[in-house]
Amino acid sequence: MLESKRMNRNRVSLIVIVYYLLASLLAFLLGLVQPVTGIPEVVVQLTQFGPTLAVLAVLWLLPRSRSLHSPSMITAGSQAEGPRRLAEAVLLPVAVIALSLLWYGMTGHSTDFTKPTSLSHPFWLIVIAQFIGAAGEEIGWRLFMQPALQTRMSVLASSVLVGLLWGVWHIGVFAEGWRYAGSFLLFAVSISVILGELLRRPHGLKLPTAAAFHMLINLGMLLWFKEESGDAYAMTTMAIACFIVAVITLIAHAASAAKGAKRTTARGRGI
Repeated sequence: MLESKRMNRNRVSLIVIVYYLLASLLAFLLGLVQPVTGIPEVVVQLTQFGPTLAVLAVLWLLPRSRSLHSPSMITAGSQAEGPRRLAEAVLLPVAVIALSLLWYGMTGHSTDFTKPTSLSHPFWLIVIAQFIGAAGEEIGWRLFMQPALQTRMSVLASSVLVGLLWGVWHIGVFAEGWRYAGSFLLFAVSISVILGELLRRPHGLKLPTAAAFHMLINLGMLLWFKEESGDAYAMTTMAIACFIVAVITLIAHAASAAKGAKRTTARGRGI
């Protein structure tokens, strides 16, 4: 029994390591290819498809990794669960952006709002491309790596680990200084914790939920904040706002789960 558990733990570790190395390598190669394709980064970054390609490679190289991802984990669940979580995925980024803007206003900082019509490409095209790019990342991080880790640890611990690895995967942030990089890691972990909660229960809208949240966060930063230019204040503000929303999400979901468990227990007792 102990030997079986050890083998399973080693297998999960191998899958995670191989996936992470491939996701990093493929993202690097796609980044080199992007200038040749002529696809503007403001529309979509090809590096975002590295995780999806890494998943396909892992499934081919390590066929046993498929057993860690049961189809029921994605398609099962109540019919209301998917739409409910998708709605949260739309509302929570709005809360993050609103908190960030509120803090900017309270501290006397001004945002450099970019009108969607003033962007170099049609906004509708950017929205569609950003959603596809976000899905390209989330297939790897939240739909593959997270479930694999959850076979060995809790949802929260898995979310934190995925968030850290995902943050480090954005290797370019470390060129912007320790404050920016540290804030980005907090930002990535907070997003990962939120998505871990939204995807905790099985439902059929996991990919749209994760991609929608990811896309809206990216669009919010594109329109209101210039964190990609190395603005540490913007990155720190977004990170703290996201952390606050993550904590509130954890508390709200824990309270909802406790309430549901109590209701189930009462129903079982015939009360």
